Amino acid sequence: MSASTAYLRNVLESKNILDKTILMNQSFPCSPFYSVLLKQKAEKLFYENENHKGFAHLVDAHCVAIRHAAVNAHRDRAKKKLSKSNATTQRGIEDSKTISQLHQCFQFTKADFPTWLYSLPPEWTVVHISEMWQGHESLKMQGFGPPPLVYSLPKLIIARFHGGKNGSFLTKFIDQPAGGLSNGSLLAELNTILENNRIVNRDFRGNRAQYWKLKQEHHDQLKVLVDSLENWWLDFCKCLLLGELCDAADVLLLNRVTSSVIDLMKKMKRNVTDDEETWLKLLISCHSYLSRQQFVRGLLKILNTVVRNPLITELVGYFKTVQPELEKLKNAKRNPVILVLDKVIQQLPWESITMLSTTPVSRIPSLHFLNSLTLKHTLHRPVEKAPRSAISPRTNLKLPSIGVEVNPNLAYYVLNPGQDLPGVQLRLQPILEKIWGKHCGLSGSIPVEQQIKQSLMERDIFLYCGHGSGSKYLPNDHLIKLDCRATPILMGCSSGQLTASGRIVDPTGAPICYLLAGSPGMIGMLWEVTDVDCDRFTVRLLDLLLGARKRDELEKQNQTPPNQKTNKTDLPSPPEQLEPEVLRAVAQARPITKNFLTGAAAVVYGLPIRTLDFNSCNS
Repeated sequence: MSASTAYLRNVLESKNILDKTILMNQSFPCSPFYSVLLKQKAEKLFYENENHKGFAHLVDAHCVAIRHAAVNAHRDRAKKKLSKSNATTQRGIEDSKTISQLHQCFQFTKADFPTWLYSLPPEWTVVHISEMWQGHESLKMQGFGPPPLVYSLPKLIIARFHGGKNGSFLTKFIDQPAGGLSNGSLLAELNTILENNRIVNRDFRGNRAQYWKLKQEHHDQLKVLVDSLENWWLDFCKCLLLGELCDAADVLLLNRVTSSVIDLMKKMKRNVTDDEETWLKLLISCHSYLSRQQFVRGLLKILNTVVRNPLITELVGYFKTVQPELEKLKNAKRNPVILVLDKVIQQLPWESITMLSTTPVSRIPSLHFLNSLTLKHTLHRPVEKAPRSAISPRTNLKLPSIGVEVNPNLAYYVLNPGQDLPGVQLRLQPILEKIWGKHCGLSGSIPVEQQIKQSLMERDIFLYCGHGSGSKYLPNDHLIKLDCRATPILMGCSSGQLTASGRIVDPTGAPICYLLAGSPGMIGMLWEVTDVDCDRFTVRLLDLLLGARKRDELEKQNQTPPNQKTNKTDLPSPPEQLEPEVLRAVAQARPITKNFLTGAAAVVYGLPIRTLDFNSCNS
C-alpha cells in the first residue's frame, strides 16, 4: 500500500469517526466536548468550501448547555400557559402553536443552515464570531492545564450575514496574531486592567489625586487594548463588523464607486465573482476606517494577487481620487449590527472599537436566541413578500422592520434598593419622578419580589439603579420562569457580565436569564463601574430616549450654558436631539462618561428596540 493511499484511508477514517461521534451526541448532547467536535467538523467543511454546512455546525456549537436550559424553560412555561387557556379556543390554539415554535428554536437536531435568517429585516447585519483554540490551548480550554487566556488568543471564524431574501453571506478565518502586547494576550491584559480598577475603587477613595491618576492609566490602557483588538487582531477584516448604510445618498455613493472599480477590473481583463464584489463593497464602505496598508492588504487577500500586479496599482490610484468622497462615509448613519460572540471573546468590549463607536450594536449569545426572540416579537416575515411592519400580539403596537417598539409610559424603576447609594438616589430620584412620577417605582426601599415580577410581565421598561443586576431581589432561577415583556435597563456593576463556572461550560448571567424569559433586550454593564460615571451615562440615555430633562427648563433652573455640567449633581446637560433607537442612544451615551472604562462597559443584548414618542403616548 502506498503512503498516499494510507494517508487517504486515515483521513477518511478520522472523518467517519468525527461524524459518528457527532451523530451519537446529536439528539441530546450532554458532553461539554460536543461544541468542540462541531467546530472541528465546521473547520473541515470550510476547507472543503462547504461554507453553508460549516456555518451550520458553528451555529450549533454555540451555547450547548444554555440550550438545554432554554428547552426546559420553554417546556415549563408552555405547561403553565396551556393549563390557564382552553386548548380548543382560537387563543389556546395560537398559544400552543407559538410555544411549539419557540420550543423548536432550541431543539438539538441535525446541523442545517439557518434559512430563517433570510426572513430577518433586511436592515440587520448578523456577525457570528467563533473562537477556535488550537493545539495545547484547545486542551487547556477543555480543562487540562492552566487556562489559555494567559498565553494566547484563539483563531477566529467570522461569518457575516445580511438579512433579507437577497442577503449576502461571507466567512473569514482570522489566524492567531503574532507579536503585539507585552504579555501576549488581549484577554490577559483586559483581566489585569479590570482587576487593578477594582483595587483602585476599593483602596484609593481617600486619596483623590492618586485615584484619578490611576484611573487615567486604566483609561489609557483600555484604549490601547481596544485599538489592538481593531487594528492588530482584526486588521482589514474589521470591515465584516460594519453595518449597512442607512441613507440613500450614501448607498448611491457606495454603489457608484463599487461599479467603477468593477468596470476598471473588467477593462484589465479581470472578472469579479459575487463574493469578491461583496467583499469589495465592504472594503469600500469601510475605507475611511482603514489605513493605507490595511486597505492594500484587504485588496490583495480579496483578489488573491500580489502587490506587484498592475491591477493593484490601478486600483490604489483610483481610490486616491475618490478618497475625499469616501471620507463622508465615516460619519454616515449605519443600520443595526447583531454580534454573536463565543464564550471567551465575549468578555472584550467589541462595541467600543473606533469603527463601531457610532454604530448601533447589540449582542446575542447564539442564533437560537435570535430566532426565538424574533419569532416571539413578530419580526419574522415571509421571504418572498416582506411587509414593512407587523403587529405584536403582546402590546398591540406596530413593529417596524428596524426593531421592537416599546411604550416609555409603561415603565417601573427601582432606585437604590440597598439604601447604600445615597448619591445615586440624590442625582436620579428627581429625574425619575419627573419622568414617571412617584407611583411608578421605588426609591430607597427594598422591593418585594412580586413587584419586580409584575413590572417585568406587564410593563415595557424596567429600570434598576443599584448594586449588580438586582438578582438579590429576584433570583435568576425565578426570573427564567417568567414571560417577560419589559426591556430591563440594569445600571449596576457587572449587570451585563457573562461568567462561566469553569472552562468547559457556557458563561451565563442576568442577560441570558432575561433573554430566556423572553425580554426583547437588555442594557447592562460588562464590569465594575463607579456610581457617578454610571449615573452620567444613565441620565444621558434617558435624555436621548425620552427627553427626560428639557434643555430650556434645565438651563433656566440651573443657569447652566449648553454642553456644560451642572455644579450641583455633576450631570451632563441634555442633548440637542432625541434618539428613540436604543442601540443608537447607548452608542451616543458612552462618550459622556468621564472614564473610558465606564463607557466601554455599557452593552446591549437582544433585538434592536425603539421607544415610542413619550408625549404622544401620554396624550
